[in-house]
Amino acid sequence: MASEKKKLPKIKELKIATRTSWRILKLTWSINPFLLISNIVAFLLPSVLPFVNIYIYKLIIDLVVQSATHHQTDFHQLFVLLTIRIVTFYLQELSYRVQNYLNHVLWLQVPITLSELVLGKLNSLDMRYFEDSQFRELLKNIDETYRYRTLNLLDFLMYSFQSLVQLVIACVAIATVHWVFIVIILFATVIEFIHQVTKAEVEWGIWWGNSADRVKFNYLSWLLQDPASIKEIKIFQLGSYFVREVMRVQRKFFAETKKIAQRNLLIESGTGFLSTVVSVGVEVFVISRALIGQLTIGDIGFYSGVISNFQNGLGGLLRNLGNVFEASLYVKSVFELLDAQPFVKQAENPVMVTMEKAPTIEFRDVTFTYPGEKSPILKNFSLTLNAGEKVALVGENGAGKSTIIKLLARFYDVDDGAIFVNGINVKELDKASWHKHLGILFQDFNRYQHTARENISFGDISASNPEEKVLSAAQAAGAAKVIEKLGKTYDQVLGKTFEEGIELSTGQWQKIALARSFFRNAPILVLDEPTAAIDAKAEAEIFASVEKLSSDKSVIIISHRFSTVRNADKIYVIEQGKIIESGSHSELIKKNGKYAELFTLQAKGYQ
Repeated sequence: MASEKKKLPKIKELKIATRTSWRILKLTWSINPFLLISNIVAFLLPSVLPFVNIYIYKLIIDLVVQSATHHQTDFHQLFVLLTIRIVTFYLQELSYRVQNYLNHVLWLQVPITLSELVLGKLNSLDMRYFEDSQFRELLKNIDETYRYRTLNLLDFLMYSFQSLVQLVIACVAIATVHWVFIVIILFATVIEFIHQVTKAEVEWGIWWGNSADRVKFNYLSWLLQDPASIKEIKIFQLGSYFVREVMRVQRKFFAETKKIAQRNLLIESGTGFLSTVVSVGVEVFVISRALIGQLTIGDIGFYSGVISNFQNGLGGLLRNLGNVFEASLYVKSVFELLDAQPFVKQAENPVMVTMEKAPTIEFRDVTFTYPGEKSPILKNFSLTLNAGEKVALVGENGAGKSTIIKLLARFYDVDDGAIFVNGINVKELDKASWHKHLGILFQDFNRYQHTARENISFGDISASNPEEKVLSAAQAAGAAKVIEKLGKTYDQVLGKTFEEGIELSTGQWQKIALARSFFRNAPILVLDEPTAAIDAKAEAEIFASVEKLSSDKSVIIISHRFSTVRNADKIYVIEQGKIIESGSHSELIKKNGKYAELFTLQAKGYQ
């Protein structure tokens, strides 16, 4: 368990905390240097002004004692001292107000830039990251941290600076009493600092370091709220079981945290005793010096105030440094993301893709293994898609069909071999312009919680005069009849995320997604299980539209439904990352091989 493994803070973690804090300050400086400096000044004043105030008060007390002794008062001096005291009180109060205002502005401005950086970075990363479980876990950490923990870290740094200045001034004043007190202070400070850092690291490790429990908690919590899961959970009466699992994780977290809290209470009681020894020791020493006439009555009040500021400064510094360390353990995830670099690199002088008609595509001896896997999903795979040809890829799940599309779109780079587009290696193509020439309906297509019109026009957000194209694409995909029955037709918001949104069936959503692919009007059309949730009649209508719309396009169809693929110019049967058969539907039936076997099995289901 995390709390048992981590006994002392690691130097590495301290370095991470320091580096993370420095990067946050640099980031804030890059956003608004004046705002950062203003905040530092606003936090500095409350740590200095109290000492000015108590020193002025010391002078006032000494003046009053002197006046009582000599029966003569210097009212001018008294008036000046009182005026300075009033001014310092006002400045101290004003500094808090300004501090709150500037801090509020900081909390408004920094998240804007931070969100832009995080979301921009996510947009720049390739598919390999998003299909990696550890990266998805990192994203969850970031989603729960960067909106507020980054600003918390900034606050803790500011308060640490404020407490540090306050403590340094107090220590200088105490050192004038006797150097022994500084030795005791340093000893107590080091012990307390080690404790605070260890405490932060251990408490972080209980929840965030124990990813298995946290992932399970998040997953089960989501499962109990997901509309798609609720139906089955109710039928199989799994709700109570999952609730018990959630509570088990939470009770485990509570037990470990309580144990740590009890240990912290004992340690903090000891460090608190050291702080008390210093405070009482200084006061006793000052009083004894005053009794023999070496210090004044005002000095007693002054050093009493110094002791109070010392305690506040020490407690605040150690508390905030502990908070800085804890917050940095969360915030470092943000910089891990911002430091991430794409695996699929853009060529130094990429070839801009400007095609008006379908290209010839060739997979030449391609081998590819997914990161973290031992066996390749494709091995020495070769396939040529001639310009304007319509091909179908069939095979069992895991054969590598969808991987071929990911490699074609250059979501991943091949390990060996190459993919050529009109004789040019796909690695040499400009990625953005290449993607514009691909119209892909993915099996796990997106269901945008936008209007029906937007859902379709997202196929090409740069298109001119999109209205006519939206209607044409919707008609071709069979989505027009669905949309026209909606309350606001093409202006109807789809999905239930927003108010007045209307949910569609899976088949209706698939027609909307297919319309989006048609709207793109790209020279290469890829359909991955395009009719999996659509009835036979709608399927026939859609593929009649595909034939009509794609007369000058290259089309790749991936499907388990043989009624979908039988009209392709060429069908490739893929098994374990290799093509084992190829030909037209009639040719493959005559071969009486794997395709014929699968076709016959599926056909029996309709008899």
